[in-house]
Amino acid sequence: MAHRFDATLKDLVQNYPRDWLALLDAPPTEPVSVVTPDLSTLTAFADVVLRVGQCLFHIDFQSGPDADLPRRILLYNVLLHERYNLPVHSIVVLLRPRADRGDLTGEVTYRARNERCQLGFRFEVVRLWQLPVEQLLAAQVGILPLAPLGRLPEGSRVETALPGVIEQLVDLLGRKASPAAVPELLTVAFVLTGMRVSQPEAIRLFQGVRAMRESTAYQAILEEGRVEGRVEGRVEGRAEGRAEEAIKLLLRQGQRKFGPPSAQIETALKSIKDLERLERMGEEMLTAPSWQALLEIT
Repeated sequence: MAHRFDATLKDLVQNYPRDWLALLDAPPTEPVSVVTPDLSTLTAFADVVLRVGQCLFHIDFQSGPDADLPRRILLYNVLLHERYNLPVHSIVVLLRPRADRGDLTGEVTYRARNERCQLGFRFEVVRLWQLPVEQLLAAQVGILPLAPLGRLPEGSRVETALPGVIEQLVDLLGRKASPAAVPELLTVAFVLTGMRVSQPEAIRLFQGVRAMRESTAYQAILEEGRVEGRVEGRVEGRAEGRAEEAIKLLLRQGQRKFGPPSAQIETALKSIKDLERLERMGEEMLTAPSWQALLEIT
């Protein structure tokens, strides 16, 4: 899912770069373009780079903790500066609290050789959940899908406040965005909402929104979830069936060796769902002295 968040946000910024610059910096007064650098020294460059006049903005999204993040941002910054010979403003957008490490200061500094050599690098850190949801809903079209991740009014609970946010979001997109863009933007909002609530809850929140039925991406996500559920169900069903067969075998073999099991022993044995443990019990059947000893095998 993390890759889905990355791709979703990258597309959003590239489609609405001026809206994002207005949120993270200031409304641009110079030409804005999306830069696609070929940094061959990096195995994966999944971030967004925007050029505004004679400056680059490098935007990196994080949905989970990353101990190497500061050094990675420094590396991107240096490589971009070397490639384009322009100043680079690096911004890390943390999408949820779990992405925030306690030691994330937005700085990389060190001194070497008795301080004869030193480095100081600073980057900007934006914690999305600290931005008021009202600010996100008042922003431009390309920012509206972020609203479900914003800071809710003081004292409100997610389960009671989020439906109202989704309702405002749908209304605003219907009035501000082009009809062709609404399904895509709502799908982005749906994907991001999955970082705050479970996917079934996100589906419930967006059910009934007519534009969602027009989104092929949204329908694909739902179908993916249904397929995953069917696969998991089949796997779990096969595992349960194998466990039941293993228990029946243990009862037959144990009865020959230990005699009929008591009701308590039989109930305890039938409650075991761990197939590997049941297999170990079958392997130890020959050496186990009693039903109780067999049940103590873990």
